[in-house]
Amino acid sequence: MLIGAEGFYAINNPFQTNGPKWFSEIKWLDFDMYLRMDLPGVGSDPDVVDISVDDSKKGVTIKALAPCLNINDSFPRSYDTYIGLGCHCCEISSVDNPQVTDGVLRLILSTTPIKGDDGAPGPPQQDPESTGKILQPHPGLSEGPASAYEYKQLLDGSVYVRLDMPGVSDVDINVDFVNYRLIVVGDAPTVSHDSGGRS
Repeated sequence: MLIGAEGFYAINNPFQTNGPKWFSEIKWLDFDMYLRMDLPGVGSDPDVVDISVDDSKKGVTIKALAPCLNINDSFPRSYDTYIGLGCHCCEISSVDNPQVTDGVLRLILSTTPIKGDDGAPGPPQQDPESTGKILQPHPGLSEGPASAYEYKQLLDGSVYVRLDMPGVSDVDINVDFVNYRLIVVGDAPTVSHDSGGRS
């Protein structure tokens, strides 16, 4: 883990050293909302993610399952979260191009202006302070381990380590063992409308 004088660079992940912080990013593209949401452990299988628009057409519920990928993972993880538009000027007309890659969901919520309101959507709800000394669990995690890592001594004397590095693919990661220390470096590139990549 990397902690400085002010605490962790990103309280959502003790290993992140730069790039956009927090578990999600919301960006308005005229009247459409772009959403990036970290769902560590969730694969690209479309059957493990369910996205539904609520009856008010003001938000979406996202449910996802992150199965155990290794026999040493303690438990699978489930996510259940709600994202609202945060405005009164429009309603959701469709959920476009939802894709999960490397534990990150990206989608666009297309909206339609409500008759009688010609204002633009307001800014999305601000994320909490993202730097600090206390790590925060994923707000959408409904079941499973909340920690961004798992460490387990195995019977044969080896050690199993699981690290959450959303957006980092298996080709964008380097693992090294130097002086009895495991060093893991990964880069999550900017994809679609992300405000930046992460390391």
